[in-house]
Amino acid sequence: MLLLPINEQLKNLQSWQQSVFCMALAQHSLLHFHLFSEAIKSEHGQTIDTLNQLFWEKMTVKGAKINFAIQQDRFEDIIPDTREFDFYGVYPALDHCVILSCAFNSFLTESKDEAFNASQTSFATIASFIELQNDGEVDELSLTELPLIQSELVFQQTLLEKLDNQRSPELIKSIRQFVLDLGITNLGIALND
Repeated sequence: MLLLPINEQLKNLQSWQQSVFCMALAQHSLLHFHLFSEAIKSEHGQTIDTLNQLFWEKMTVKGAKINFAIQQDRFEDIIPDTREFDFYGVYPALDHCVILSCAFNSFLTESKDEAFNASQTSFATIASFIELQNDGEVDELSLTELPLIQSELVFQQTLLEKLDNQRSPELIKSIRQFVLDLGITNLGIALND
């Protein structure tokens, strides 16, 4: 676990804020799942897009009826098994699925930890990427000073600031647009237009 200045704040979010925070992080890492799906020539990218879209719809369309228990079954069928693949791309794809699981849990349970778990997973994606580049473990202090970690921290702090407003469909849509407008994933990979 990375000790970050936002950790306590993440644990004090209201239920809807947790859901939107998790969905924003899922949107931020969605490309990783797509790149993995393309690499293995899978159609799972379409399924993951549908799931992401349903989450945003649930939060922005009044009266939207979405059975997340059924959607979770569809989702579990496409989660990659790291033992079946021998290339790095499976790990960021799996991390995206972990973050999306946090979004599911935020809808289906009363847990207060989902935003925190999603946050930590996003940082863990970056840490494992950096360790891969450096051929080994990087200590936490060095890690927190690296540009990718700093950028992600600023991104998550900005999300928290935006969530500190009155809930409305417009606010939630603007948060999604903010993530899309960034144009990059948490690993700094540019989104395709």
